[in-house]
Amino acid sequence: MKVKEQNIFLGLFLTSLLLEGLDAFSIFEIPLSWVGLVILLTAIPLYYYFEVDFISKNIISIKFWVLYMCSVAILRGVSFDLEIPQYATTSYVQYVSLRLLKILSFFVAIWLVHLLSIKLTRRKLIEYVAYVGLFISLLSLYSYFSYFLEIPDFIRSRAGSGGWTQPIERACSILRNYGTFREPSFLAVWTVPFIPLNFYLAREAFKWYYLSIFPILSLVLTRSLTGVIALLAAFTLISFIHLLKNKKIDLFLIIPILAILLASLLSNSLSYKFPALDPSMCPPNSADKCNCSIYDDELDKVKNSESVAESIFSRATLIIGGGLDGFGNFSFLTQHLSKQDIKYFGDGLGSANIIYSYEFEELSSKVVKDQKVFRNPGQIVSFNNLYAYIYFSGGFVGLIWFLYIIFNQIKKFVSSYEIIHSYLGAQFFSILLMFFFQAEEPSVILGLAIGLISLERKKDE
Repeated sequence: MKVKEQNIFLGLFLTSLLLEGLDAFSIFEIPLSWVGLVILLTAIPLYYYFEVDFISKNIISIKFWVLYMCSVAILRGVSFDLEIPQYATTSYVQYVSLRLLKILSFFVAIWLVHLLSIKLTRRKLIEYVAYVGLFISLLSLYSYFSYFLEIPDFIRSRAGSGGWTQPIERACSILRNYGTFREPSFLAVWTVPFIPLNFYLAREAFKWYYLSIFPILSLVLTRSLTGVIALLAAFTLISFIHLLKNKKIDLFLIIPILAILLASLLSNSLSYKFPALDPSMCPPNSADKCNCSIYDDELDKVKNSESVAESIFSRATLIIGGGLDGFGNFSFLTQHLSKQDIKYFGDGLGSANIIYSYEFEELSSKVVKDQKVFRNPGQIVSFNNLYAYIYFSGGFVGLIWFLYIIFNQIKKFVSSYEIIHSYLGAQFFSILLMFFFQAEEPSVILGLAIGLISLERKKDE
């Protein structure tokens, strides 16, 4: 592969990552993250056009798993007879096609990492990727501080799940860093995987300790319990594994834990709370949208605490005390799972979400003043769990196959004595933990993590 061709593939990969980090924006009503997926997939025809001679045996199992998931989706889609929910922003064919693009881009990301490793060292590739993460973090922080500095924020142009824009300013609500994503929790899911890479680079280039401040602050200001706890848990686990293998503590692996805890405490002074609205502006919203002293429960009160540290860690304590059901839609997901027979081949990508959406309406409904109120009426609902998504989409076969792939990656960095695998392990574990409670689709970020772990060792690293 020539240098020019390598730069084209590298440009496609980094551009796709960048656009995925601009999920709140669209062009001609097409979300930029979707544009990023299409750009990434152009690597396939370019590979044949440039006649690149490259085969990676390490990702054959992943390739066939992706083909299996796509095949189930297409076969199920041909006979699918449910109507798409009323407020869906796409047609059924478009919705399923986007999920096919997403899982294909997951594989292409893994494949591109292997392809780029022909010319680039793993460290150099990590450095390029880390700069993309840094750039998005800076944009998100600009968005956050625009409220303090009273300067224009970005105009988010992507519609929400039901076709309407998602509001940033809410009366009495603590500003959670929406940044370049529509929701702070997904900004955290995107930001977390870059932080271990920053600290790996910092072992040789001290400037990355300073640069890591920005993604860490971006993460902490989202108040994402899942993101912060996943990263802390991942580095704690990796530090313990390193201790067992090497019979000594690596203090460099402790630094990220201390940095995140310190940032959580020091960022309290940056917590911005929107003022209350005039009562006349409250309807049709409930009273708690205008009265800053009204909270649904203790969890809601802690979540909106002006202390960032309390919002994250006290909420963690309350959820642990109440069980996993404290994580958003988890209780509804387990109820849905308990009502289903074992699915051996699944309902297909996208189709599974539509089936779940109708049952979710009933499971999440409440009776208020003798009237049934629905939580997400007419919208397509996400599982918010990668493993449930794969199970309902690809069945028992798809889930076991995927877990086998995951196990192989874990085995590689657990058995390795290379220091780089400690940081790649922290990245991988944090993604797997977050995807249990938040995101659901195999993403480019997950593909990046698997790609970096599954690379063969190179002499110049």
